[in-house]
Amino acid sequence: MSGAIGAEERAHSLLRRWSRAVELGAKADGPSHAEGVTDAELRSRRESLTERCADAVQLVSRLATETSASEFRAVLSDAEGVVVLARGGVGASLRSADTSRLVEGARWAESTRGTNAIGTAIAEGEAVAVVGRAHLEERNHGLACYAAPIRDPFGELVAVLDVSGAVTQANPLLEALVLASAHAAEQSLRLRGYEEMLAGGRRSLEARLAGSASLLVEAPGVVRQVSADAAARLGLPPAGVTGRAVEDVLSLSWTALVEAALGGRPCRVSGMRLHPVPHFDAHGRPLALAVFVERDVPQARPVGPLPGSFNVLLGSDPALRDAKQRAARVAGSSLPVLLLAETGTGKELFARAIHEASGNASGPFLALNCGALPAGLLEAELFGYAPGAFTGALAAGSKGKLGVVDGGTLFLDEIGEMPESLQALLLRVLDDGHYFRLGETKPRESRFRLISATCRDLPAMVEAGKFRRDLYYRIRGAVLSLPPLRQRTDKTELARALVEKIAREQGREAPPLCPEAERLIEVHAWPGNVREMKSALAHALALAGEGEPLAPEHLPEDVVDTPGAAVVHAGGGRKAAEARALREAMAAANGNLSEAARRLGVARSTLYRMLGRQHLG
Repeated sequence: MSGAIGAEERAHSLLRRWSRAVELGAKADGPSHAEGVTDAELRSRRESLTERCADAVQLVSRLATETSASEFRAVLSDAEGVVVLARGGVGASLRSADTSRLVEGARWAESTRGTNAIGTAIAEGEAVAVVGRAHLEERNHGLACYAAPIRDPFGELVAVLDVSGAVTQANPLLEALVLASAHAAEQSLRLRGYEEMLAGGRRSLEARLAGSASLLVEAPGVVRQVSADAAARLGLPPAGVTGRAVEDVLSLSWTALVEAALGGRPCRVSGMRLHPVPHFDAHGRPLALAVFVERDVPQARPVGPLPGSFNVLLGSDPALRDAKQRAARVAGSSLPVLLLAETGTGKELFARAIHEASGNASGPFLALNCGALPAGLLEAELFGYAPGAFTGALAAGSKGKLGVVDGGTLFLDEIGEMPESLQALLLRVLDDGHYFRLGETKPRESRFRLISATCRDLPAMVEAGKFRRDLYYRIRGAVLSLPPLRQRTDKTELARALVEKIAREQGREAPPLCPEAERLIEVHAWPGNVREMKSALAHALALAGEGEPLAPEHLPEDVVDTPGAAVVHAGGGRKAAEARALREAMAAANGNLSEAARRLGVARSTLYRMLGRQHLG
């Protein structure tokens, strides 16, 4: 009974395969003309596959030797089903292969050759055996074919390995042999990818991991290195971790760690917070993760005092306070930082505060706005140049920001504006610390902490092809958002602090803000953020007399005439509002001028001028 069920399942599977091939355009009598590629295209495809998967090419000759007793032919196709290499095959097997055009340059996708081992392995993504009449194309009925796909560490199809021969020599054991050979090729691809990653960025990874509680995890999820601190924090024996699957060590899969890394999110394991940072191959795929381990901090735990460098960031807004606390925690790590903030919010102050609270504080802090210079000048400013490298270059050349910032912190503002050609150069120096000055062929080295900032939607730019995916994931080690001023709850407090700061710089006493000026400050949208507020208050200080409170008439017109100010001025504009406020204050003070001035928050001299303007004297 079980035999009958198995035969029925095979029949259904065969019918499904044939139906799929016919829907793709394949015919039982085969294509009307020979399907193949030109000699030039064959050479190109073979070179490309050899470069990417050299061991698979070598396996073809080995398979041909191992199957020589059965007179089978060993074949390697690319991911599109084009045969790039064919070795071996004699007698009936050779005749069958030649009759079926199982030769170099032939196309064996299901759409052209119907159900066959190569095309069907591509379509189904697994090892298959197509023997005799299981082939859709009649002239292939004399073949017995066994094929298995070869994938890279990220699951992308690279090639298909196949052995084919006369149906009279069919042997199910050959399918196992092909499958084992394909697995060997995949293992070689994985090792090669890791070796390339190490060659391109080993020193960078080691520098990032040195002295920190961290693990190095390679694709597709094998722990390759663990520091003593990380092992202690996770309660693991260091000697027994290396080489194990990360899922067994951290109870987190490789996929979960990669998703957390790409999403900029930490993971929590055994009371620890894990920060995975990806390292990419040339195609922008994560080859390894540097996983930093720190003790988890419960949200309810009281927060300790911030490092002194953060005191320059004025204000008590909860979102700003949270950003400062997160920045203070990140400052002690080696993670790159990405600030998401609008212009004028104090990005450079924030970056400098992180630098001064970091291990690089003794090194230089340099800032560069990527949107302020054309591409050529930006490259020269960042990488430096040799003497006489271009017209107008300094005779002595220039070290560039990278030459000066070694051991310190580089702040790249508006990184979303960086030209793509420079993005590739920046990625290289971030990966291995090496770069070239313009006009030089000798590499130079610079080790620094990178802090970037942008107000652009970088993920959308990545999807649109306007920002490199690998660079985006490289710079977003820790992501911090700074609230725009219009969303902050401490605008008046900030305005008072800025007035004090500006007055102190001018060597004068800081005047108070009158209530109506404070209300205008609260309702204004502040599109220029803190920079605009500081400018507006400097303007007000310049117009106000010594000791005179800052009033609406001292503020710039765009602040006074903001749409939200209608709430403040409801009932007839600024003059009417002032008259109404004066009457209410004088009535509440029973005509006492000193008391009325106190209630209005102005000096007596200002009150006299206000009464005169309103003809209320």
